[in-house]
Amino acid sequence: MRKKILWAVITLCLSVLTIIALFYNGGLSLPELWQDIREATLGWLVAAAFCMLGFIFFEGRSLVLILRTLGYPARKRRGFLYASADIYFSSITPSATGGQPASAYFMHKDGISGSAVVVSLILNLTMYTLAIVSLGLLSIVFFPGIFMEFNLACKLMILVGVFAMVVLAVFFVILLKRHSILLGMGDIIVSVLNRFHCRAAARKVHAKLDEAIEKYNECVELLSGRKRLLLKTYLLNLLQRTLHVLVTVFCSYAMHGRLGDGLKVFAIQTYVVLGSNFIPVPGAVGISEYIMYHGYVMLLDDESSYTLALLSRGISFYTCCAISIVTVLLGYIQLRLRKNKGDACISEDSI
Repeated sequence: MRKKILWAVITLCLSVLTIIALFYNGGLSLPELWQDIREATLGWLVAAAFCMLGFIFFEGRSLVLILRTLGYPARKRRGFLYASADIYFSSITPSATGGQPASAYFMHKDGISGSAVVVSLILNLTMYTLAIVSLGLLSIVFFPGIFMEFNLACKLMILVGVFAMVVLAVFFVILLKRHSILLGMGDIIVSVLNRFHCRAAARKVHAKLDEAIEKYNECVELLSGRKRLLLKTYLLNLLQRTLHVLVTVFCSYAMHGRLGDGLKVFAIQTYVVLGSNFIPVPGAVGISEYIMYHGYVMLLDDESSYTLALLSRGISFYTCCAISIVTVLLGYIQLRLRKNKGDACISEDSI
């Protein structure tokens, strides 16, 4: 918990420094930014806000679909909570490492088995990765010129991001097909415990591991023959990522950008996602804005590029994080109330 609080503080500090840098480099002031927002087209800003909400909703919808296939009666409302936990804690931890454990916490509290949680998160993350790779490939095929216009630093980050995404997707697919990898990891833990003469603990871990791997394999086999499920999960993740990128496109339109530049803005933002996804900085704060600016100046002047970066990032990241943390807090309060009610019922029965 302390680590998460520390990373949250670090993310906040990085965010403040990044916003200050954007204002300074763009020659902007708060009154000027506010004036730009007031002059923006409200309808496009509302569309951007709905896309941001859709980004959360469709991740949750994908998780609910997987869990229902595994036999758990997950509700859409709980899916929104699982997705919010993933998005918020991913945004405050390096390389988004805290998202899945936070999502798993709420799933486990809802009575979902550990093996089902692991399988559902791995499958969803696989489709999420494939969705980003798909959008990236489309941008590279149809807008290679935009990639070539980025500076060397941006190009390197984008290429590293593409490579890492492909490797990660392959790893997740192998992990779903060969549970022996997880068994090998568990055996390493058992051997370490034996080496430190913790034989009783090693036997317990080995017994639990065998049971967990068996259940994990059952879940994987249940999902492996469901091609329609795999397709739906992929399409939901593709829709989720598309909506996230569309936030920037609609913000561009809100700032009276040319409608004909929409696909170019979409491609630029896709390159931003690819280039910032694997940088070990919480929420890719500072990195995303850097690639954003160097992409937007291909279409806009300096001041408009900084304004678009602030506006789109404000909706797609900061507002999204705010909604996610409120959802997580409400979900946690609900869990505590449920636990207290259960404890009270047990006390009454014992009397």
